[in-house]
Amino acid sequence: MKLITFELASTLVLLLLPSLTDARPAAAAASIAAVKTAPGIIELPLQRLSKRTRTRDEFLAKANFMRTKYGFDTTSTTESRSKRRRRAAGTVAMTAFQDAEYVGTISIGTPAESHSVILDTGSADLIMAADDCKGCASTTNGYSAAGSSSSASTSTSFSITYGSGDASGTLVKDNVTISGYTIASQTFASCTTMDNIVAGNISGLLGLGWQGLATSGAVPLVQALANSGDLPSKVFGFRFKSYAYDKLTSDYMTGGKMTIGGTDTSAYSGDINWVNIDASKTYWQIPLDTITVRGNDLGISADNVVIDTGTTLIGAPAAAVAAIYAQISGAAAVSLSGSSGYYSIPCSGTYNVAFTFGNVSYAIPADAFNTGQYDSSGNCLGAIFALTSSSSIGTSSSSLQWIIGDAFLTGVYSAYRFSSPAAVGFATLGSGGSAGSGSSSSSSSTDTSSNKSMTSGSTRSASSLTVYPFAFTLGLLSLILST
Repeated sequence: MKLITFELASTLVLLLLPSLTDARPAAAAASIAAVKTAPGIIELPLQRLSKRTRTRDEFLAKANFMRTKYGFDTTSTTESRSKRRRRAAGTVAMTAFQDAEYVGTISIGTPAESHSVILDTGSADLIMAADDCKGCASTTNGYSAAGSSSSASTSTSFSITYGSGDASGTLVKDNVTISGYTIASQTFASCTTMDNIVAGNISGLLGLGWQGLATSGAVPLVQALANSGDLPSKVFGFRFKSYAYDKLTSDYMTGGKMTIGGTDTSAYSGDINWVNIDASKTYWQIPLDTITVRGNDLGISADNVVIDTGTTLIGAPAAAVAAIYAQISGAAAVSLSGSSGYYSIPCSGTYNVAFTFGNVSYAIPADAFNTGQYDSSGNCLGAIFALTSSSSIGTSSSSLQWIIGDAFLTGVYSAYRFSSPAAVGFATLGSGGSAGSGSSSSSSSTDTSSNKSMTSGSTRSASSLTVYPFAFTLGLLSLILST
């Protein structure tokens, strides 16, 4: 059985190196096409779009992106939702995805066409722009049902609100391939309208949550792969690379890696600390034990914390947020375009904020907690903000209390397990990059299939590779001829 290593492209507006032979919008997806460096090992380069300047509207968009995505009220701001959506349309609304979306390549149809999709543990549907999509960029490589001999329409309409955008269309079935594995007749949404969801060469969203969360009702692609029995283990994992906001030297920087079928053992040290998820099996939802700031235990806990790779920030109840910033010298509540919930922090301060999951404390990296300068006065914003203006979370949020995004996840290796007991796991970061199947530290939460390891030297770091479709084809042809 194979272990899939899936390195991603992290950007909202994905501008990858063009193909040597093709300048169509699909070239961006092709340039990160799967490259097998050894039997069963598939690697893809990861990039991150990095902005060195930010505006108040961009931070407002990030907050409202999370609030809307999880059903929290955004009407407490001085603007109506409809007015805010009109003002945010286009560039500002789409900046909610920057530094949050990790993009990988899947192939759909017969013949197969490559598409770049955002990878998101906070949703569960595969949502694709159709080739006649309204509201998509001219460079979007849309899915063509008519161009695929394996496509089948279900005649079932589909609509969803996702953060700052909406999508609507029809559910279809077609063959979907991810890193060499194909799920036949996978159900997904082919959207003729996509408002503020994708941009540039990105074709759609690949939800990594559970089937119970899927608006379409379909088994999500990665869960279907896990159920197939073809993988070494029913686990996928992420290693995200973080940069200090003032150390960004270019628009595109090395990002990280996703693995499917196991974990990247050289990306972390020690064992993975598994924490069982909520019994509902919708979100990757776990309990938070406590929070410390500068070593002071705040006595803050929560039963329902969502781990979301598709979100930049960390959202929490207002009272908990206030308690955290009260421990940070120089922190102060601020209002962005009428939206409360953010706090300013000293740009060069010491924060030392840590979350405890499964009795293990994990610090938020200082360069991730500090989201960057947001005004001309040199003030920076903290990554933790209040989801609502009240001190507690209401029932309208379906009991979700915290949303943990990339500000925390860049400081740990995170893993997600479909097999029983289903769990989210964290581990201390290491410095390697070889693919492996991982290990478990808890006997009560051990997935024995995850102990299958790859031989050393069976994978080559994608950071040493620059791959073009044409060059890869020539290399493959040379290999065939040589044999």
